[in-house]
Amino acid sequence: KNVIALWLGRGWYVRGHPGVIHDGPIVRAQVEMEMPGGESVSVVTDDTWKVKESMLTPLGRGTAFGDYGGERYDARLELPNWNLASLDDSGWKQAAVFGAPQVETAAQMVQPNRLLDPVKPVKVQEESPGVYLMQMEKNYTGWFQIRIPGDLPAGTMVRLEYGDTNPTKERFQTFNQRDEIITAGKELNFCSRFNYHAFSFVRITGLKRAPALTDVKAWLIHTGYDQAGEFESSNDLLNRIFRTVAWTYRCLTLGGYVVDCPHRERLGYGGDAGTSIETGMYTFDTAALYNKWTADWRAAQDPRTGDLPYTAPNYQDQGGGGPMWSGFCVTLPWHVYTQYGDKRVLETNYNMIQKWLEFAHSKTVDNILEFYVSFGIRMPQWNYLGDWVTPRRPGEPDISRDKVAATLINNLHYLYTLQLASNIATILNRPEDAAKYQARAEAVKSAIHRRFFDPKRQIYGTGQQPYLAFPLLVSVVPPEHRPAVMKNLERTILVDDKGHINAGMHGTYFLLKYLMEADRNDLIYEMVSKTTWPGWGYMLEQGATTIWEGWSGQSRIHDTLISVGSWFIQGIGGIRLDEKAPGFRRFIIKPAVVGDLKFARTRYKSIHGPIVSNWRIEGDTLHLDVSAPPNTTATVYVPAASSEAVTEGGRPAAKSPGVKAVGYENGRALFEIAPGQYSFATRLVKQQGR
Repeated sequence: KNVIALWLGRGWYVRGHPGVIHDGPIVRAQVEMEMPGGESVSVVTDDTWKVKESMLTPLGRGTAFGDYGGERYDARLELPNWNLASLDDSGWKQAAVFGAPQVETAAQMVQPNRLLDPVKPVKVQEESPGVYLMQMEKNYTGWFQIRIPGDLPAGTMVRLEYGDTNPTKERFQTFNQRDEIITAGKELNFCSRFNYHAFSFVRITGLKRAPALTDVKAWLIHTGYDQAGEFESSNDLLNRIFRTVAWTYRCLTLGGYVVDCPHRERLGYGGDAGTSIETGMYTFDTAALYNKWTADWRAAQDPRTGDLPYTAPNYQDQGGGGPMWSGFCVTLPWHVYTQYGDKRVLETNYNMIQKWLEFAHSKTVDNILEFYVSFGIRMPQWNYLGDWVTPRRPGEPDISRDKVAATLINNLHYLYTLQLASNIATILNRPEDAAKYQARAEAVKSAIHRRFFDPKRQIYGTGQQPYLAFPLLVSVVPPEHRPAVMKNLERTILVDDKGHINAGMHGTYFLLKYLMEADRNDLIYEMVSKTTWPGWGYMLEQGATTIWEGWSGQSRIHDTLISVGSWFIQGIGGIRLDEKAPGFRRFIIKPAVVGDLKFARTRYKSIHGPIVSNWRIEGDTLHLDVSAPPNTTATVYVPAASSEAVTEGGRPAAKSPGVKAVGYENGRALFEIAPGQYSFATRLVKQQGR
């Protein structure tokens, strides 16, 4: 005798979500069985099943913006052997059949959520009689298990509140994350079953005495991908920022997509993820995660208009944004293709890309993409947002709401997606589409320059960091103006902003992207190495263990400002893909010997195998050790006085087996290498402009 038993939690089909007309929980299941005699039997959910309320009740509405709640566990209602065939179910009710909406069912195309790193409690203190505050070693997303002593009378309520801020120093920011345990007069170990929390502090109410640290166990939970990128340098601050960014990303990736935050909203914002995607890809093996996520975006598209919401999966009709959020439908497949080399992701998503670009084109006036309201969220104030979470002091205006700045950066991003779409169409052998998108890109480029360029000041828009770097990146700036605009960008960073970052979510991503392309990693290093506000180092100085939503706080586990993570591997280590040979069939190693760094060790596990770029300074000699995996080639850029000044394995590099000298540019000797390991060395030279 066998039994099939299900314990149902609250899924996405809950009151408050569009189209939901039943309180739930509901389930649709089908089990296919092959009998010993060869007969096939199907078991499906119908009115022959039996049901009974469990000891667990969901808390909160289960919807975004601070009400994902938790669980109430009533130990008095425990059902021993509920999932065994020996159970007497005579007191159970017959299941009710409910006609749930028909939705597309698909195989799970991504690793499951996994219980991963243990997280330790480090401190417990009494806040007031019967109220205890437990501190974990760091912010994390996952499960918290606590032993409830058996000396509490049956019916005693023990409450747990979870927050990402320290209530002894500031407001306890819980976003209504909570659990409740009703005791049965005996010891139990409580842990969430169908929910998780994101926090570093737990307020515990209802115990007779403070819990011991040994009473608690906790684990990080995220989609089960592996580590792909590693970084270590002589600068401890940089090492800490890299580790904190990587940990933050892991806290954001339950369920096969990247959320903005794992407590307040839990929504897959395209804007946030569009800026963190390279951090995710260079630090972890996220091929399956991002491939799966493209399907969520296809499913979220309005089939009539081609419009896209700002979040996917779009099960809540929630989440503000603008074209920089919906435009993720272009940048997401592009990055998956270039990082992992599978052209099918472009083919599968090309129709979505086309439809959205036609929708966006319909919203242009004189080749400028103007304000519009998406079907995903109808409140105008949450549409057409600009550079989100820019640094600002109390009383300063929010630049993301500034009409001129928002129009400029949204159109720069629209131009960026058109340029990528032209590349995608070329790869898919659609020359007419490629020409159309290129023509539109040129028209938008000219319109941006006419409308936003100040020829007297040689700036675009407000002249702040993103509004100079982004136009340079997407070639809005005509050749004759590029030196002056670049000079203004350098002055803005070093003088106006005193070496600090002065950008929000998108601005930071495209600023860093351009400065790497322009070989100005020295300017990035200047900004990243700051420990005063605003900056990543400032967050760490304030005790942050995950990256914040904004430069001054807000949510303390967020996806908005982690784009810097890829710079450690792409910039300092110099490991970069070649878009013309996707999947790292051919790649670039162009390390940045900047600041006071004495060494840097970077490693990236590509689909072909590990790529290594390790450099160190010994006396007046620069050593660069690199490794290229089988079936690849690489171009190595060695900072040197000349190609002849570089050795490999103790001999002139150009004469070393597997090495070919291919040029010299901007203070670097270029060598093409075959698969293998190489040790370059040269006399240390100061890079021009560094």
